[in-house]
Amino acid sequence: MKKFVAAIDLGTTYVKAGVFDLSGKELGASKGVCPIVFYKDGRIEQDVPLIIKKAFACLKDAIHKSSVDPKNIISVSVSNQRATVIPLDNNGCSLGNAVSWQDMRGGRCIRDLRRKISDRRYYNITGIPNNPVFTLGKILWFNDSGLSKKIARFVLFQEYLLKQLGAEDFFLDWSNASLTGMFDIKKFDWSAEVLETAGIDRDKLSVLIPSGKKVGVVSGRAAKMCGLAEGTGIVSGGGDQQCAGVGAGAVRPGAAEFTLGTAGVLLAYSDKIVRDPEMRVSCCAHAVPGKWEVEGLQNAAGGSLGWVNKIISDSKFSHQFFDKVSNVVPGAGNVLFYPFLAGASAPSWNTEARAMFLGLAHFHGKAHLVRAVLEGVSMETKEIMDVFEELGIPLKNIKVTGGCSRIAVWNRMQADIYGKPVYALHNSNASLLGAAILAAVGAGAFSSVKSAADRMVGVREMYEPEPENVEKYKYIYGKYRKIYSVFKKTGLFKTICGDNL
Repeated sequence: MKKFVAAIDLGTTYVKAGVFDLSGKELGASKGVCPIVFYKDGRIEQDVPLIIKKAFACLKDAIHKSSVDPKNIISVSVSNQRATVIPLDNNGCSLGNAVSWQDMRGGRCIRDLRRKISDRRYYNITGIPNNPVFTLGKILWFNDSGLSKKIARFVLFQEYLLKQLGAEDFFLDWSNASLTGMFDIKKFDWSAEVLETAGIDRDKLSVLIPSGKKVGVVSGRAAKMCGLAEGTGIVSGGGDQQCAGVGAGAVRPGAAEFTLGTAGVLLAYSDKIVRDPEMRVSCCAHAVPGKWEVEGLQNAAGGSLGWVNKIISDSKFSHQFFDKVSNVVPGAGNVLFYPFLAGASAPSWNTEARAMFLGLAHFHGKAHLVRAVLEGVSMETKEIMDVFEELGIPLKNIKVTGGCSRIAVWNRMQADIYGKPVYALHNSNASLLGAAILAAVGAGAFSSVKSAADRMVGVREMYEPEPENVEKYKYIYGKYRKIYSVFKKTGLFKTICGDNL
């Protein structure tokens, strides 16, 4: 009997589900929108029952499209948006909406926490900056508002969905726990020091386990809603970025994965904890059990391309248009673009930074502007790579994933800017494939995540750097960094923002 696995990816804006064979081939897939509620007071939330309903519906649709007998699907696993928190009552039911990772309501609480634990100490324990984007700040907000008295437990989407499928308890894997801001990356456990300092009861948090571990079987009730057979194995998954790393084969030293979604995340595998003395990048638990990953975030990668698309065109850019972009020489006719549409994150962490086009002249056209945007995002990624290599993290090749990874001209450009081979994958949705790989490991189909990734991850195309272009981009990159440095040191970003900060 041929065996198959299923996976669910709970992203910020979309739910995706797929059925895979053990070679990594996607046999059926489905996608649904995850509505986000933006309130005028700045709160950002999501409807929990609706998201779970969509996840089940997408999985059922994916199974139907695959034509696979559900009885031959041996396990299911989950990739999910990290840091988003759901408050639960004593019966394990959600008390209101999930508070999105994008929600910054815990900002004041985090500022108060800094008086009790220094940023340096906090970073050394957790591997991440003390920032309200992570789960801790949201839980502190619940505590501060007095609402936590009604809350029996705080969970992320992963353990909530696993429990709805039939898991025996609320289980959270180490990779997701890393982005809660309460996890000790050395001990692979909740940090007693952080919890005590923050005044958080450990009993309100989930049971911690490694990724790729069986946590129960699909219940009869869930089977009717999601299309899986009752008794199908349920396996712990991972955070979306760690799953993307697994789904791209970034499971050994020298391998890195770059997610080109709305935001951009560069992730590199590590056999050891890597702490940046300047706290520019994060170190988290990988979805490879017992290992770590180092990552750097930029806020608007594919988002920058989407923005310029809306500005200069009424329709989505065509392949023919990208052919015109590829005909523009490196440097975009001396136009530079700084992709700070939502401020600058790693490695600069500058909330004052704003997006800019510099060097415009009469002869510049749409293709010049778009090339400048693609180059600007890649320059920011190059800066993160420089930090990785400064910290002793080898980067031999880069696997690009996400929707934008199918833009060939951008992949070629990245290879030239990074001076390293860039690989596009057969399955650009590496987070979903990563969850499928973990499902296969948890079901015993493979002995390790590494062996499963070796079998299930496939490269579609390789882009080698062109030596002539590499030299050109070295000069452009130096100019790019020098101009940014001048803007930051002289306070020009703050001058531009005025009172809008």
